[in-house]
Amino acid sequence: MPKCPVCGRAVEPDARFCSACGARIAEGEDHEEASQAVQDMALEYEAMVREHPDDADARYSLGLARLYEGNWGAAAEQFQRVVALAPDFADAHANLAVVLAKLDQFEQAREHISMAVSLSPGSSRFRRLQKQLADL
Repeated sequence: MPKCPVCGRAVEPDARFCSACGARIAEGEDHEEASQAVQDMALEYEAMVREHPDDADARYSLGLARLYEGNWGAAAEQFQRVVALAPDFADAHANLAVVLAKLDQFEQAREHISMAVSLSPGSSRFRRLQKQLADL
């Protein structure tokens, strides 16, 4: 069974997105091409953040690029800035929880996923992630 390139969890063979963290599962893409695309995306968003340092959306996108690269510390830094700029950005809290868990900061991860669930109580993705983090 294939694994998610971001969180490492098993995914269904025909899945397009990871049900645990929401990462896109590349379909037949060459890993090097995907890596280059993520690097290009990160460079683009870095430029946007330099021009607009308080743009939560640009920082969120840069955080996603860093998450897809597996650069947990840099992703955490961007998502932390996003939740400081936009405290009601549920997806930023959820993704911050994912990268904090990758950095073995489980208590903080649980706090952020709890915030995401409280901001978006209908999200099954957030609830699944909250259950996974509770088990760690």
